[in-house]
Amino acid sequence: MAHPPHAARLLISILLVTAAAAAKARQPQDPYPFSEELRVLAEDVASDDYRKLVDEMLITDLLAEWQRVDTPDSSARFLEQHGGRDRVLSDPTLRTAYEQRQAVEQQFLEIMRKGFARHGVRPPFDEGARARPAGTTSGTGPAERPLLSVVLPAPGAADHWPRFRGPDGQGMARTRGLPLHWSRSENVVWRTPLPPGNSSPIIWGERIFLTSAEADGSRRSVHCLRRRDGEFLWTALCPPHEAEPMVRDKNGYASATPVTDGERVIAYFGSGGLLALDFEGRQLWHYPLPGFDSTWGSGSSPLLYEDSLIMIHDQNRADSLFLCLDKRTGVLRWQRPRARAMGWSTPVVVRVAGHDELLFAGGETVKGYDPRTGEELWTLTGPTHEVIPTLVVGRDLVYSASGRLGPTLALVPGGRGDVTATHLVWQTTRGGPHVPSPILYEDRLYTVNDTGIATALDAHSGEVVWQQRIRDRFSASPIAAEGLLYCCSESGTTYVLRAGDVFELVAQNELGEPILASPAALAGRLYIRTSEALYCLGTGTER
Repeated sequence: MAHPPHAARLLISILLVTAAAAAKARQPQDPYPFSEELRVLAEDVASDDYRKLVDEMLITDLLAEWQRVDTPDSSARFLEQHGGRDRVLSDPTLRTAYEQRQAVEQQFLEIMRKGFARHGVRPPFDEGARARPAGTTSGTGPAERPLLSVVLPAPGAADHWPRFRGPDGQGMARTRGLPLHWSRSENVVWRTPLPPGNSSPIIWGERIFLTSAEADGSRRSVHCLRRRDGEFLWTALCPPHEAEPMVRDKNGYASATPVTDGERVIAYFGSGGLLALDFEGRQLWHYPLPGFDSTWGSGSSPLLYEDSLIMIHDQNRADSLFLCLDKRTGVLRWQRPRARAMGWSTPVVVRVAGHDELLFAGGETVKGYDPRTGEELWTLTGPTHEVIPTLVVGRDLVYSASGRLGPTLALVPGGRGDVTATHLVWQTTRGGPHVPSPILYEDRLYTVNDTGIATALDAHSGEVVWQQRIRDRFSASPIAAEGLLYCCSESGTTYVLRAGDVFELVAQNELGEPILASPAALAGRLYIRTSEALYCLGTGTER
């Protein structure tokens, strides 16, 4: 079926939204409407697509997923909020609202039972386990909140896309005129086939860098493409090494995104070590890291700070990695211990109250370090044991999401020692994304989790502004530009959402090739890596 032109598509969207609003206005007002979380749960219960999604869930996913049964207005809470069981059951309107909630919860738990049965496991809720209560709790937080700014990897980095999620690692594209609509044949400036890999593209000037690896991890490479036409300029091989064990196919051996300062590009390959190249592909140095051993393989990306290269990667079956190299020579400057853990997050350096702090989430904590020495400054407990999303830095708060539907935290960096009781501002009990990082736009924190639940939180309080199910799966982290959020899915579809206080799907663009790498954006062009190729998408000339 041919897609209608953009103007016609826009008119159809306006008519559908207008019709839906008119229909809603004609409906009698529900005195006890579902919360955003319960509404999405009710939609899932009625969806065959959701049942198929549950059939694909790992047991670890199900152990988190069933806890969605507790919502801010669950049937049990509804009784408490409206005078108890006798009062609710004696009032026909209250009773109907209560029974509606009960029905949704019972149907949801039945779907969960079938999911657990597929793994031969008895559901925790049938063994007496109770879900962690949904909602947001407030912390104390310091009275004074210093203004925060991310330290960029190099002078001039703001004009390029030099690291994972852009100049400051926050996913904010400082460009105008990104395309709104595209397909494999529409608004494609160029398409370059690539070897396998999930690392995101980085850009400096006319050069695009990314990595790849063969299926068994024996051959790993850094590639340089010309930005204007996608032509390969060179490919450099990582020195020979033994591949790490137990690498999940979804992760692969080239998931870490390289980093550049405009003179050199540095890539991390797990047991293949750290490799520095100049812009012509010549090896500057190689730092071997034998013995990498962590579930699912490597994925954390390196960080440039001043004249140093900092690498943090937690491992659960070997000593975690935390070291600093001279970026010019690859000589070790310092190395510090970290507890063993599962984690694939990427650090960020933040300027706070006149000094710099290296921030990293992993191993059930967020920690602040001195980036020049690696000395631990403070620690805050709260994330789950399995952290993948990167930290998000706002005007005066840092946000940490973690785990399989784990908590999302808002905290103030700084302090000394254990600052859990003094620097936590708010915390959601659960619902955070497992792989995709959040994104902050104005005063809303947006997340799209692995199974497609999109949520907007009030960045000041942590309260849910809206929540909506996108029927897709996500590993890539979103980026934002001009009030729009670009969310790439594993099916190869990019959902363009409007940032704001209501959910609005502006566009839905399909490439037909799975996307696990996070996109890049520069000069009015959008760069999306699929399982098969790198796409440059745009309209007209570069901006």
